[in-house]
Amino acid sequence: MTMHELSEDQFFAQLFARLTVQDRSLVIGPGDDCAALRWHDDYLMLLAVDQVIGERHYISKGPEASAPQLAGRKLLARNLSDIAAMGGQPRLCLLSMAFPPQRDQTWLKAFYEGLVQCAEQYQVAMIGGDLAKSPNDEVASLTIIGEVRENLVLRRSGAQPGDYLCMTGLCGDSFQSQHHLNFLPRCQEGMWLANNKFAKAMIDISDGLLLDASRLCRASHCGLELHMQNLPLRNPQRSLQKSVSDGEDFELLFAVAREKLPALQEQWRFAHTPLSVIGSFTADPAIKDQDGKPLPIEGWDHLRD
Repeated sequence: MTMHELSEDQFFAQLFARLTVQDRSLVIGPGDDCAALRWHDDYLMLLAVDQVIGERHYISKGPEASAPQLAGRKLLARNLSDIAAMGGQPRLCLLSMAFPPQRDQTWLKAFYEGLVQCAEQYQVAMIGGDLAKSPNDEVASLTIIGEVRENLVLRRSGAQPGDYLCMTGLCGDSFQSQHHLNFLPRCQEGMWLANNKFAKAMIDISDGLLLDASRLCRASHCGLELHMQNLPLRNPQRSLQKSVSDGEDFELLFAVAREKLPALQEQWRFAHTPLSVIGSFTADPAIKDQDGKPLPIEGWDHLRD
Protein backbone atom coordinates (compact mmCIF):
# COMPACT_ATOMS: atom_id res chain seq x y z
CA MET A 1 0.00 0.00 0.00
CA THR A 2 1.39 3.41 -0.99
CA MET A 3 1.28 6.44 1.29
CA HIS A 4 -1.33 8.00 -1.00
CA GLU A 5 -3.72 5.12 -0.26
CA LEU A 6 -3.59 5.78 3.50
CA SER A 7 -5.29 8.66 5.25
CA GLU A 8 -3.28 10.68 7.74
CA ASP A 9 -5.34 9.26 10.62
CA GLN A 10 -4.87 5.67 9.39
CA PHE A 11 -1.12 6.16 9.11
CA PHE A 12 -0.89 7.58 12.62
CA ALA A 13 -2.91 4.65 13.98
CA GLN A 14 -0.34 2.25 12.51
CA LEU A 15 2.53 4.23 14.01
CA PHE A 16 0.92 4.48 17.44
CA ALA A 17 0.30 0.73 17.53
CA ARG A 18 4.06 0.21 17.30
CA LEU A 19 4.82 2.27 20.42
CA THR A 20 5.92 0.07 23.31
CA VAL A 21 7.81 2.37 25.67
CA GLN A 22 5.63 4.20 28.18
CA ASP A 23 6.45 6.71 30.90
CA ARG A 24 4.59 6.86 34.18
CA SER A 25 4.37 10.65 33.95
CA LEU A 26 2.31 10.41 30.74
CA VAL A 27 -1.35 11.32 31.22
CA ILE A 28 -2.45 11.95 27.62
CA GLY A 29 -0.58 10.31 24.75
CA PRO A 30 -0.93 10.42 20.95
CA GLY A 31 -4.34 11.22 19.51
CA ASP A 32 -5.24 14.56 21.09
CA ASP A 33 -4.19 18.10 20.18
CA CYS A 34 -1.39 17.89 22.77
CA ALA A 35 0.32 15.24 24.83
CA ALA A 36 0.18 15.82 28.59
CA LEU A 37 2.61 14.90 31.37
CA ARG A 38 2.34 15.30 35.12
CA TRP A 39 4.27 18.46 35.93
CA HIS A 40 4.00 20.31 39.22
CA ASP A 41 1.34 20.53 41.92
CA ASP A 42 -1.94 19.72 40.15
CA TYR A 43 -0.77 20.95 36.73
CA LEU A 44 -0.14 19.02 33.54
CA MET A 45 2.55 19.96 31.03
CA LEU A 46 1.09 20.20 27.51
CA LEU A 47 3.35 19.47 24.52
CA ALA A 48 2.67 19.84 20.81
CA VAL A 49 4.74 20.18 17.65
CA ASP A 50 3.85 21.61 14.26
CA GLN A 51 5.63 22.94 11.21
CA VAL A 52 5.35 25.22 8.21
CA ILE A 53 6.85 24.36 4.83
CA GLY A 54 7.39 26.75 1.95
CA GLU A 55 4.95 26.19 -0.94
CA ARG A 56 2.88 23.96 1.36
CA HIS A 57 1.68 26.18 4.18
CA TYR A 58 2.35 29.52 2.50
CA ILE A 59 3.48 30.81 -0.89
CA SER A 60 7.25 31.18 -0.76
CA LYS A 61 8.10 32.12 -4.35
CA GLY A 62 7.03 34.55 -7.03
CA PRO A 63 5.11 37.83 -7.00
CA GLU A 64 2.40 36.47 -4.67
CA ALA A 65 4.84 35.17 -2.07
CA SER A 66 3.70 35.53 1.53
CA ALA A 67 5.54 38.00 3.73
CA PRO A 68 8.15 36.11 5.77
CA GLN A 69 6.91 37.82 8.95
CA LEU A 70 3.50 36.21 8.41
CA ALA A 71 5.03 32.79 7.73
CA GLY A 72 7.00 33.00 10.99
CA ARG A 73 3.97 34.19 12.90
CA LYS A 74 1.90 31.33 11.50
CA LEU A 75 4.40 28.76 12.78
CA LEU A 76 3.89 29.77 16.40
CA ALA A 77 0.20 30.63 16.03
CA ARG A 78 -0.78 27.17 14.78
CA ASN A 79 0.98 25.63 17.79
CA LEU A 80 -0.82 28.05 20.11
CA SER A 81 -4.09 26.80 18.67
CA ASP A 82 -3.28 23.27 19.85
CA ILE A 83 -2.65 24.51 23.39
CA ALA A 84 -5.93 26.46 23.23
CA ALA A 85 -7.80 23.30 22.24
CA MET A 86 -6.76 21.67 25.52
CA GLY A 87 -7.78 24.70 27.59
CA GLY A 88 -4.15 25.43 28.38
CA GLN A 89 -1.82 28.38 28.89
CA PRO A 90 1.19 28.51 26.50
CA ARG A 91 4.56 28.96 28.22
CA LEU A 92 7.69 27.91 26.27
CA CYS A 93 8.78 26.93 22.77
CA LEU A 94 11.72 25.42 20.85
CA LEU A 95 12.37 26.27 17.21
CA SER A 96 14.00 24.20 14.45
CA MET A 97 14.63 25.78 11.03
CA ALA A 98 16.10 24.58 7.73
CA PHE A 99 16.46 26.98 4.82
CA PRO A 100 17.86 26.73 1.28
CA PRO A 101 21.04 28.66 0.43
CA GLN A 102 19.19 31.21 -1.72
CA ARG A 103 17.36 32.61 1.30
CA ASP A 104 19.18 35.74 2.46
CA GLN A 105 19.53 37.06 5.99
CA THR A 106 16.85 39.69 5.43
CA TRP A 107 14.23 37.00 4.75
CA LEU A 108 15.39 34.84 7.66
CA LYS A 109 15.38 37.74 10.11
CA ALA A 110 11.90 38.79 8.97
CA PHE A 111 10.60 35.23 9.46
CA TYR A 112 12.11 35.17 12.93
CA GLU A 113 10.75 38.63 13.76
CA GLY A 114 7.20 37.54 12.92
CA LEU A 115 7.58 34.57 15.22
CA VAL A 116 9.10 36.66 18.04
CA GLN A 117 6.36 39.29 17.84
CA CYS A 118 3.74 36.54 18.16
CA ALA A 119 5.65 35.09 21.12
CA GLU A 120 5.65 38.50 22.81
CA GLN A 121 1.93 38.92 22.18
CA TYR A 122 1.10 35.58 23.81
CA GLN A 123 3.90 35.67 26.42
CA VAL A 124 5.72 32.57 25.17
CA ALA A 125 9.42 32.23 26.01
CA MET A 126 11.69 30.78 23.31
CA ILE A 127 14.22 28.57 25.10
CA GLY A 128 16.28 26.97 22.32
CA GLY A 129 16.33 25.41 18.88
CA ASP A 130 18.35 24.37 15.84
CA LEU A 131 19.29 25.80 12.44
CA ALA A 132 20.34 23.93 9.29
CA LYS A 133 20.46 24.23 5.49
CA SER A 134 17.82 22.65 3.28
CA PRO A 135 18.36 21.61 -0.36
CA ASN A 136 14.84 22.70 -1.33
CA ASP A 137 12.10 24.82 0.25
CA GLU A 138 12.42 26.07 3.80
CA VAL A 139 11.01 24.00 6.65
CA ALA A 140 10.47 25.29 10.17
CA SER A 141 9.20 23.22 13.08
CA LEU A 142 8.21 24.43 16.52
CA THR A 143 7.61 22.53 19.74
CA ILE A 144 5.39 24.31 22.24
CA ILE A 145 5.02 23.68 25.95
CA GLY A 146 2.03 24.83 27.98
CA GLU A 147 0.24 24.01 31.19
CA VAL A 148 -3.27 23.34 32.46
CA ARG A 149 -4.75 22.14 35.73
CA GLU A 150 -5.38 18.41 35.49
CA ASN A 151 -9.03 18.77 36.49
CA LEU A 152 -9.61 21.33 33.73
CA VAL A 153 -7.82 19.77 30.74
CA LEU A 154 -10.03 19.33 27.68
CA ARG A 155 -9.74 16.35 25.37
CA ARG A 156 -11.40 15.25 22.15
CA SER A 157 -13.34 12.66 24.13
CA GLY A 158 -16.11 13.76 26.50
CA ALA A 159 -19.01 14.68 24.22
CA GLN A 160 -22.29 12.82 24.78
CA PRO A 161 -25.49 12.38 22.77
CA GLY A 162 -27.65 15.45 23.28
CA ASP A 163 -24.74 17.86 23.72
CA TYR A 164 -24.55 20.85 21.41
CA LEU A 165 -21.65 21.40 19.01
CA CYS A 166 -20.36 24.97 19.15
CA MET A 167 -17.55 26.83 17.45
CA THR A 168 -15.72 30.13 17.68
CA GLY A 169 -15.20 32.43 14.72
CA LEU A 170 -15.89 31.71 11.06
CA CYS A 171 -15.17 28.76 8.80
CA GLY A 172 -14.04 28.24 5.23
CA ASP A 173 -12.11 30.20 2.61
CA SER A 174 -9.02 30.41 4.80
CA PHE A 175 -6.46 30.42 2.00
CA GLN A 176 -8.20 32.76 -0.42
CA SER A 177 -8.94 35.26 2.35
CA GLN A 178 -5.41 35.01 3.83
CA HIS A 179 -6.99 34.07 7.17
CA HIS A 180 -4.50 31.18 7.41
CA LEU A 181 -1.71 33.75 7.83
CA ASN A 182 -3.53 36.28 10.00
CA PHE A 183 -5.70 34.21 12.34
CA LEU A 184 -5.78 34.82 16.09
CA PRO A 185 -5.23 31.68 18.18
CA ARG A 186 -8.14 31.32 20.62
CA CYS A 187 -5.97 30.96 23.73
CA GLN A 188 -8.06 33.18 26.00
CA GLU A 189 -11.29 31.62 24.78
CA GLY A 190 -9.94 28.11 25.32
CA MET A 191 -8.82 28.83 28.87
CA TRP A 192 -12.11 30.54 29.67
CA LEU A 193 -14.13 27.57 28.38
CA ALA A 194 -12.01 25.22 30.48
CA ASN A 195 -11.94 27.33 33.64
CA ASN A 196 -15.72 27.81 33.57
CA LYS A 197 -16.33 24.17 32.64
CA PHE A 198 -18.53 24.99 29.67
CA ALA A 199 -16.74 22.73 27.18
CA LYS A 200 -16.88 18.94 27.63
CA ALA A 201 -14.68 18.07 24.64
CA MET A 202 -12.72 20.30 22.28
CA ILE A 203 -10.51 20.33 19.18
CA ASP A 204 -9.12 23.09 17.00
CA ILE A 205 -10.21 23.25 13.37
CA SER A 206 -6.99 22.77 11.43
CA ASP A 207 -7.94 20.24 8.74
CA GLY A 208 -11.50 21.36 8.01
CA LEU A 209 -14.63 21.60 10.14
CA LEU A 210 -16.15 18.30 9.01
CA LEU A 211 -12.98 16.25 9.36
CA ASP A 212 -12.16 17.66 12.78
CA ALA A 213 -15.78 17.26 13.93
CA SER A 214 -15.54 13.59 12.91
CA ARG A 215 -12.46 13.27 15.15
CA LEU A 216 -14.43 14.66 18.09
CA CYS A 217 -17.18 12.15 17.33
CA ARG A 218 -14.80 9.21 17.02
CA ALA A 219 -13.03 10.02 20.28
CA SER A 220 -16.37 10.51 22.07
CA HIS A 221 -18.12 7.50 20.46
CA CYS A 222 -20.91 9.73 19.15
CA GLY A 223 -22.41 10.83 15.89
CA LEU A 224 -23.41 14.33 14.83
CA GLU A 225 -26.29 16.24 13.31
CA LEU A 226 -24.71 19.28 11.69
CA HIS A 227 -27.00 22.28 11.17
CA MET A 228 -25.60 23.56 7.91
CA GLN A 229 -27.84 26.64 7.93
CA ASN A 230 -26.20 27.81 11.17
CA LEU A 231 -22.61 27.66 9.94
CA PRO A 232 -20.79 31.01 10.29
CA LEU A 233 -19.23 31.24 6.84
CA ARG A 234 -16.31 33.50 6.06
CA ASN A 235 -17.43 33.64 2.43
CA PRO A 236 -21.17 32.98 1.93
CA GLN A 237 -20.58 32.72 -1.84
CA ARG A 238 -18.40 29.63 -1.37
CA SER A 239 -20.17 26.26 -1.42
CA LEU A 240 -21.10 24.77 1.95
CA GLN A 241 -19.22 21.55 1.26
CA LYS A 242 -16.02 23.43 0.45
CA SER A 243 -16.43 25.70 3.46
CA VAL A 244 -16.68 22.76 5.87
CA SER A 245 -13.75 21.00 4.18
CA ASP A 246 -11.29 23.90 3.90
CA GLY A 247 -8.36 23.59 6.26
CA GLU A 248 -6.64 26.05 8.58
CA ASP A 249 -9.57 27.86 10.17
CA PHE A 250 -7.83 27.48 13.57
CA GLU A 251 -11.06 27.97 15.48
CA LEU A 252 -12.27 25.99 18.50
CA LEU A 253 -14.89 23.29 18.01
CA PHE A 254 -16.41 22.02 21.25
CA ALA A 255 -19.22 20.13 22.96
CA VAL A 256 -21.52 21.87 25.45
CA ALA A 257 -24.15 20.21 27.65
CA ARG A 258 -27.67 21.33 26.74
CA GLU A 259 -28.38 22.71 30.19
CA LYS A 260 -25.23 24.87 30.09
CA LEU A 261 -25.80 26.49 26.69
CA PRO A 262 -27.95 29.43 27.93
CA ALA A 263 -25.32 30.36 30.54
CA LEU A 264 -22.53 30.05 27.97
CA GLN A 265 -24.30 32.38 25.57
CA GLU A 266 -25.14 34.86 28.33
CA GLN A 267 -21.66 34.91 29.85
CA TRP A 268 -19.59 34.81 26.63
CA ARG A 269 -17.15 37.66 27.16
CA PHE A 270 -15.32 37.81 23.83
CA ALA A 271 -17.09 40.51 21.84
CA HIS A 272 -14.81 40.14 18.81
CA THR A 273 -15.08 36.33 18.67
CA PRO A 274 -18.38 35.02 17.28
CA LEU A 275 -19.89 32.03 19.10
CA SER A 276 -22.15 29.73 17.08
CA VAL A 277 -24.21 26.62 17.82
CA ILE A 278 -23.83 24.47 14.72
CA GLY A 279 -25.12 21.02 15.62
CA SER A 280 -25.82 18.38 18.22
CA PHE A 281 -24.23 15.06 19.09
CA THR A 282 -26.22 11.88 18.54
CA ALA A 283 -26.15 8.25 19.65
CA ASP A 284 -26.21 7.24 15.98
CA PRO A 285 -22.50 7.21 14.97
CA ALA A 286 -23.19 8.73 11.55
CA ILE A 287 -22.54 12.38 10.69
CA LYS A 288 -25.57 13.87 8.95
CA ASP A 289 -27.15 17.19 8.13
CA GLN A 290 -30.36 18.41 9.74
CA ASP A 291 -32.41 16.51 7.14
CA GLY A 292 -30.74 13.19 7.96
CA LYS A 293 -28.54 13.15 4.85
CA PRO A 294 -25.06 11.63 5.45
CA LEU A 295 -22.27 14.15 4.97
CA PRO A 296 -19.05 13.22 3.14
CA ILE A 297 -16.12 13.58 5.54
CA GLU A 298 -13.67 15.64 3.56
CA GLY A 299 -10.83 17.86 4.71
CA TRP A 300 -7.11 18.49 4.47
CA ASP A 301 -5.03 15.30 4.53
CA HIS A 302 -1.24 15.63 4.23
CA LEU A 303 -0.86 12.17 2.71
CA ARG A 304 -3.50 12.69 0.03
CA ASP A 305 -3.57 16.42 -0.74
